[in-house]
Amino acid sequence: MSEPLLQVRNLKKYFPIRKGVMRRIAGQVRAVDGVSFEVAAGETFGLVGESGCGKSTAGRSILRLIEPTAGQILFNGRDIRKLKAGQMRLMRREMQIVFQDPYASLNPRYTVRQILEEPMIIHSLFDSAAERKKRAAELLETVGLSASRMDRYPHEFSGGQRQRIGIARALAVDPKLIIADEPVSALDVSVQSQVLNLLDDLQKQLHLSYVFIAHDLSVVKHISDRIGVMYLGQIVELGDSDELYEKPLHPYTQALLSAVPIPNPEVKRERIILQGDLPSPANPPKGCYFHPRCKDVMEICRTQTPAWKEVEPGRFAACHLYD
Repeated sequence: MSEPLLQVRNLKKYFPIRKGVMRRIAGQVRAVDGVSFEVAAGETFGLVGESGCGKSTAGRSILRLIEPTAGQILFNGRDIRKLKAGQMRLMRREMQIVFQDPYASLNPRYTVRQILEEPMIIHSLFDSAAERKKRAAELLETVGLSASRMDRYPHEFSGGQRQRIGIARALAVDPKLIIADEPVSALDVSVQSQVLNLLDDLQKQLHLSYVFIAHDLSVVKHISDRIGVMYLGQIVELGDSDELYEKPLHPYTQALLSAVPIPNPEVKRERIILQGDLPSPANPPKGCYFHPRCKDVMEICRTQTPAWKEVEPGRFAACHLYD
């Protein structure tokens, strides 16, 4: 086995809570609290969980768009947390992001051509404007848009087309890894499948690796090779996409999957209703973070943090049920 393209080890991101006139730190919001996973070259790793679990914060921390509090992020064997600003700028050619909201992530004052050429200028990829224009035209054709529309502005495109422009911008510097931060959640259902199929085709053509962040389990299953399920800043289960859907190990994963609609009305599945609300990441429960809402809670869950263990070959979970 070759070394993974991306290795995330015990990643943490805490945000300070400041109170009073002096703005003293009174606590911390544990947005990401010890996340670890790996992504191989050409693989799609899905990161899934309900809103507020820390998925997007983890993705942005990996790229150092926000600085992590602790942990290691190894890209091609290099710890990017140790890189200085100039070195990190060079590394950004290898790692790009597609943002969730195609309406907010594109500069409304720039034409599509300017949006696509900007990363080329920043990274000094081409010597002449003619070469940059040619590359911008190629990128638009690659994502299924006509190059004749490159001098239009973002507001002249639909939501799905804007997201294609966002994908083209990420491809402009020939990255190896793309963090896709809920790239289809703001789109109509009919457009979502088109964008997902585009990402799948691009991965095969360009041998890209994805970290695909989403809260929709059916979307994640469609595109991911392996999936990590997040709850309150931690990954509680990790495994192969098909196996995780066929036989979820963690009670939280079981509850999430029980809510996914089944097209066949003859197939009956027990609906697991989670009790209570998601706890605050500023004051997480003792022991297992999930125990206040778990249907299988035991006394040990209230006091001891479950160990991260390999329950089955390639299947990992943090749950006292498997002690």
